[in-house]
Amino acid sequence: MSFALARQKGSTTRWNKFRSERNKKEKRGSSLRKRLYDPPKLAIWTRTFVEFASKLFLAGVVAYLLFAGYNFLLSSPRFKIQHISFQGNQVLSNAEVLEWLGSLKGQNLFAINLSELNQQLIEHPWIKSSSIQRKFPKGLDIEITERVPYARVKKDQNYLIDNFGVTLSPERPEYRHLPLIIMEKNKEKYLSNDEALHSLKTMRYFNKLPFFKNNPLDGAKIKGHSRVLFVTKNGDLQIQMSMNDLNEGFKNFMIILDSLEEKNLRVQMIDLSFKDQVIIKERI
Repeated sequence: MSFALARQKGSTTRWNKFRSERNKKEKRGSSLRKRLYDPPKLAIWTRTFVEFASKLFLAGVVAYLLFAGYNFLLSSPRFKIQHISFQGNQVLSNAEVLEWLGSLKGQNLFAINLSELNQQLIEHPWIKSSSIQRKFPKGLDIEITERVPYARVKKDQNYLIDNFGVTLSPERPEYRHLPLIIMEKNKEKYLSNDEALHSLKTMRYFNKLPFFKNNPLDGAKIKGHSRVLFVTKNGDLQIQMSMNDLNEGFKNFMIILDSLEEKNLRVQMIDLSFKDQVIIKERI
């Protein structure tokens, strides 16, 4: 058995029409709500301008406070230098260091340039290195490492030099025990020569030997371009060496040392400047 169903066209058409109209109303309502809730462009621009102006004002306030604080640090009498402490200076007095730096007391603690002061200090011949620190609110700490005198050199007068050949100052009484380098006329260029300084180290090796205990080598005379003549303290013994081969000369001296002590020779000069040969000159 079968049934035939007849479609009701009228009711279906009405339903589709109703649904279409409802969808249109919903779209119109959505568009209306969107227009109602969207903020106007003028309000957005106003808010952006206010935020930018607020940030700009805050930045100006911070900049002003920094500028005012900086001026306060540079102008306040609370930060004028009144106390300067020194460390490490043994040869130079505090007054000599201050005289080299110039007037510091009364200057503003923040206005002085510590790097420039340090550079000025190490330009002093006696100062090898230095460090300067601010000590709040009114002080400076200056720490100095001085050069160590290594020998004396005779020019127009006797000068002190360190182990790098730097001339420190005219001779001081407390350093008259240091060996004296005597240069031939117009030979001052050898002062910075490594060989000339090495010759002084060789002289120190000699003085460590018992042979020179009572009469150490006390001076060195640079002769020509390659010879050095060591002289003992009382001047009765001279040792000549080649500055180009100081180590070999010292070894040769060690070879003959036993013979010198055994024979008790009255030696006036020992020439170690020749290779594989030692010349001994006795006093008459």
